[in-house]
Amino acid sequence: MKKQDQYVFKYPSEDEAYVRRLGAALLIHWAEIPEEVRARLLAEAAVVWDREFHIPQIGKKLEAFIRRRPAPPPPPQEG
Repeated sequence: MKKQDQYVFKYPSEDEAYVRRLGAALLIHWAEIPEEVRARLLAEAAVVWDREFHIPQIGKKLEAFIRRRPAPPPPPQEG
């Protein structure tokens, strides 16, 4: 994606709880997301706008954060 084509998602502080909840929901289903999509999400997360503008080595820290999260148990089998 070209830089000029990128959408910058900004949100007011009162919407931050929604952004956190959506992020938590994404993490719950992380193992179900195809590897190519996960790589794109991590790359975007490393450069996306945030109130905490500069976090050193954010890409590596995001990857470490994901690795620390245990995969959720598989859903129960019906039947």
